[in-house]
Amino acid sequence: MDSSPDTTTDTRLSPELVEHFVEHFDHHDARLGADPFAVSTAMRERCPVAHSDVHDGFWVVSNYADARAIMQDPTVFTSAKGARIPAGGKHRPLPPLETDPPDHKKFRGLIAKAFSPRNINALEPKIRKLCDMLIGQFEAKGECDFIRDFAAPLPTTIFVEMMGLPLEDTERFHTWATLINHQAHAGDTAMSAGEAQQQTLAYLAELIEARKQNPQDDLMTALLDAVVDDEPIDPEDMLYMVFLLFLGGLDTVTSAMSFMFQHLAERPDLRQQIVDDPTVIPSAVEEFLRYEPVIMIGRGVTEDVELSGCPVKADDRVLINSIAANRDPAEFADPDTIDFSRDANRHLTFGVGPHRCVGSHLARLELRIVLEEFHARIPHYRITEGTTPTRHMNQVNGLDTLPLTWSV
Repeated sequence: MDSSPDTTTDTRLSPELVEHFVEHFDHHDARLGADPFAVSTAMRERCPVAHSDVHDGFWVVSNYADARAIMQDPTVFTSAKGARIPAGGKHRPLPPLETDPPDHKKFRGLIAKAFSPRNINALEPKIRKLCDMLIGQFEAKGECDFIRDFAAPLPTTIFVEMMGLPLEDTERFHTWATLINHQAHAGDTAMSAGEAQQQTLAYLAELIEARKQNPQDDLMTALLDAVVDDEPIDPEDMLYMVFLLFLGGLDTVTSAMSFMFQHLAERPDLRQQIVDDPTVIPSAVEEFLRYEPVIMIGRGVTEDVELSGCPVKADDRVLINSIAANRDPAEFADPDTIDFSRDANRHLTFGVGPHRCVGSHLARLELRIVLEEFHARIPHYRITEGTTPTRHMNQVNGLDTLPLTWSV
């Protein structure tokens, strides 16, 4: 095992800009994407609970212990006031993410069965077949844009089929999800995040009505048949539950997969470990999830409380800086090293407590299969010469492009 620190991150933030973000943390600022790790490390070491004055003010929690405690205490740190900072264009909470117990358990139970290990494991043949088909489209070319050609279509296709969304509208779904999740990174489209949200909600509402008239064997139909407190789901709750699933299913696994392959392309030693011994892949998945968390989650505060000696008041907002917490040396030995043999990897990427990610089983399965199938076909690859992957920052982080090249 090569235990040398990972050196692939290109630190391009000046000391002055790092200092600016420490004092005025803004996860929506595109400049942070150049090196969020330098900023996160500085915040955790100097002020693990810091106040930012942007977006009407909020606290940034960068140490592991406080982050974990917040996730496990929905009474003091409520999700009902919204998980995003700022709240954006939403008109009402997204269940179950933005609800608290006991309502949270009721809503989560409606989708938990579909994402159970048993049901997700049954998807393995379909995921492997899709991997094989996608790789076959570019293997002989010796190059691909990993995100466009693989990391985006694979999880999207699986999720779209689970939900019962039309496959022919996948490109439109991606445009909407990208605009909503990465508001400052709209690409060439002139559409705003708010407009994308309204178009998505209108589309999903129309599809829900169609399912009422013509039920299918999919998750959307199952939700229509479900009840909460012996009553059918409130129509608006139904719409916003589907909207939440839409946002999560079309973006997060793509981002996690892209981060994994960026590091593997830049670190032949890590890639060789997978090629030589595929049994390390489940541990590698967990380590990459720790090293590159995709989501930073917000909470509202219901009562006055102290976090690492800082007096946080009722009605304040807190943002969990998962990038910093997942590299806290108080929890992880050599946290800046990617180590596939790491024991007790209690990363916070999927959350903990009642709001632990319901889609974690699906994400882990997809990431494991991708590492197995891709490296069985294309074991040696690199980032295309003359290109640099660029990171977008928001509460959902990811890469815009990842051009890869290999010998054929």
